[in-house]
Amino acid sequence: MERTRKKKSNIFVRYFTPFGLKQVCDFTMVIGFILLIVGLCTVEGVLLAGFITYAVGSAMSMGLCIKTLVKVTNKRDPERKSAIVNVSIMSVLFALALFGIIWTCVA
Repeated sequence: MERTRKKKSNIFVRYFTPFGLKQVCDFTMVIGFILLIVGLCTVEGVLLAGFITYAVGSAMSMGLCIKTLVKVTNKRDPERKSAIVNVSIMSVLFALALFGIIWTCVA
C-alpha cells in the first residue's frame, strides 16, 4: 500500500491560490505605501497620490471586512472577530490617509 503524500505549498502559493479582491486591496495598499515613501523625498503630487491610493486600499479592505461581518451570523466565529479587528485597524488607517490628503492639499 502506498501512501499518497500531500505536497506542502509555500506561503506565496497559499496566498495567491484564491486570487481575489483581498489581494487587490493588499497590492493597492503596498503601492500606496511605496508612493508615500517616494513622495517624502520628491514632489508633493507623488505624496498626494500615495495618500489617495492608500485611502482607496484601506476603504476597499474595510468593505470586505464589513461584508464578512454581515455574512457571518455566529458571534463566536473567529472569522467575525478577525473582521472586527480588521475594520478597526483599517478605519484608523483610512482616517490617517484622509488627514494626509487634506494636509497635503492645504499645505
